[in-house]
Amino acid sequence: MEVSKQIVLLSFLVAVSGCKHVSEPPVVKSPREYTWTIDTLAYPNSFQTSMRDIWGSSANDVYVVGHNDQAFGKMWHYDGSRWEPVRLHILEGGPLPNIGSLSAIYGFSANDIWAVGEKIFYNPNPPPNFLDSSLIIHYDGVKWSEHKVSGRALTSVWGSSPSDIWVGGRDGLIHHFNGSVWQRVALDSSLQSLDYPLQILSIGGFSGADVYATAAKPDQVPPIDSTVIYLYHFNGEGWSREDSLLSTVGLDRWQFGPRLRMIGSALYSAGGGVFRKEAGGWLRLLDDRRVGAVAGVSGDNLFAAGNKVYHYNGVDWYLYRQLPDFNAIGTSVWTDGTEVFVVEEMVGAGYATITLILHGK
Repeated sequence: MEVSKQIVLLSFLVAVSGCKHVSEPPVVKSPREYTWTIDTLAYPNSFQTSMRDIWGSSANDVYVVGHNDQAFGKMWHYDGSRWEPVRLHILEGGPLPNIGSLSAIYGFSANDIWAVGEKIFYNPNPPPNFLDSSLIIHYDGVKWSEHKVSGRALTSVWGSSPSDIWVGGRDGLIHHFNGSVWQRVALDSSLQSLDYPLQILSIGGFSGADVYATAAKPDQVPPIDSTVIYLYHFNGEGWSREDSLLSTVGLDRWQFGPRLRMIGSALYSAGGGVFRKEAGGWLRLLDDRRVGAVAGVSGDNLFAAGNKVYHYNGVDWYLYRQLPDFNAIGTSVWTDGTEVFVVEEMVGAGYATITLILHGK
């Protein structure tokens, strides 16, 4: 009888111990205690490799896109261990012709990813030159294929669902995909001109009926080299202009930034610092003129990148001093809340560039 009790008690302890081991949550490291690695992306014999945007379905499935002056591949993929070039152009074994560069990438899953940029064509008519046109490509988990639209180079892409995609570019046009067809819409026809076309900088939103876009237009009033930045809002029915700002060379006030980020329930932008849209205007959270990218999963877990990398916990900013002070431009950031990838375009002599990917976890 005593032996039976001991066997039952031992079995119970083993069962409890096993359950405890299975149910233990993984250890989540504080973002300010991350260990960092740095990867360099550059094609052999290339003068410029400038990656501009990053997106991932997970920390083991990350894409970065941009421009390169020597190769057709302007996209890399990270599988959790290494970065590999994605072969897109037909001359390197890919499915697509005339790829000039890629500017932005956004997805919904590992099998549903969009990227936009430009196609380049040679124009032999006098004076001979190169012409750009819109490029939209989609990945279905097996291959990349092109969605053809008319217009100039595209610079931004965002969607609320696979049947609600917005893209925009250099000619001030917004293209919308409803899951079947693309429709072209002028963002602000009152500001369009052939000499100074409105240029879409960024698109992002909270839902299909709550979308924002920023656009830039060279101004024709003093001071010289000034640009007006506009903020637009889509309410589910149409686009309307919501805000504007005069930006002048030498004044780092691009508070609508090259890219908008919807983080939690707030709208953020980066450019000359990090800003959050408030009821009364824009609140500057970080004052650093070289910061050009921000991303996060909540208002108390943000990352910002310029020639330095910062973390915001909702109270203060932490500078990652273990990272060098790069002669670089932070172009994009992606995080899932437990790991972060920072894209840095590093500028060398004669404007030669390579891209660094900083990975913290």
